[in-house]
Amino acid sequence: MDDDLFIPGANEREIAIRRRVHRLAEFYRHAVTFLIINALLWSLNAWLVFFGTMPNRWYVWWAVWPTLGWGIGLLCHGITVMPFWNLFSDEWEERKVREILERNK
Repeated sequence: MDDDLFIPGANEREIAIRRRVHRLAEFYRHAVTFLIINALLWSLNAWLVFFGTMPNRWYVWWAVWPTLGWGIGLLCHGITVMPFWNLFSDEWEERKVREILERNK
C-alpha cells in the first residue's frame, strides 16, 4: 500500500478508491504532458520545415516518431487505468488472488 494514500480510520474500500483516483490523476498528468510536449515538437518541426533550411518533404516530419512512440505508451497506460477498459484492474487482481488461493488449498 502507498504510504501517502494511507488515511487513519479509512476502511479498505476507501483506500482502494483513493488509490484508483490517484492512478487516474497520474494518467491525466501523463496525457497533459503528452499534449504539451508534442505540440511543442510539432511546432518546432513545422517551423524548421517552413522557415528553416529543410525542404518540405514527407520524410522531414520527424515529430511523427516521438508522437507515435509516446502515444503507444500513453495508450498502454490508459488501458491499465481507465475503468471502461477494465484490463488487469484491481477487481481482476482480487479475483486472480482468490483463484490461486483456492487452488492451493
